[in-house]
Amino acid sequence: MIANVRVHADGQSSSLCQLDIMKYPKEVIEARMVERGFGGESFFICGFEDWQVDTIMSLDEAYLLRRVIEGLYAGDDFIVVYCLKNHWLVSDIISHHYCFVTKDEVQLMTKILNQCEMSSVVEFFYKANNWVTAVQAYIEKGVVLNTTRGFYVDVDNVL
Repeated sequence: MIANVRVHADGQSSSLCQLDIMKYPKEVIEARMVERGFGGESFFICGFEDWQVDTIMSLDEAYLLRRVIEGLYAGDDFIVVYCLKNHWLVSDIISHHYCFVTKDEVQLMTKILNQCEMSSVVEFFYKANNWVTAVQAYIEKGVVLNTTRGFYVDVDNVL
């Protein structure tokens, strides 16, 4: 999680450094910035070098993502990177917890629909008209992520 840090002063922004967010506590970074004469509002993250993601966020938001990676995903940054590359807001990333289900669409739909009444399942497939549209409906709602690793589901909505 190598952040590209920029500073903003006098209407201009300039590159300051690259910072390993996973290595240093937020308090250490803030103290160091104050030592160098930068206030909290004058520096920001403009992307992550190792993830090949360009996005602007505050230092606070970057550390929230760190907490999500460490707390929800046991150090695996895959879902956070996937979401950032798909232009999700940090607030959306931190408010969802995704869990890997399968690489197979049939197993995915079985897992999602296993608690539903049969009449609801029939009505859902009737409205969807086909299998692809049925799966896509869950992807568009954000309940399912279709990633290169397979399908992940939002724990709060499905499991």
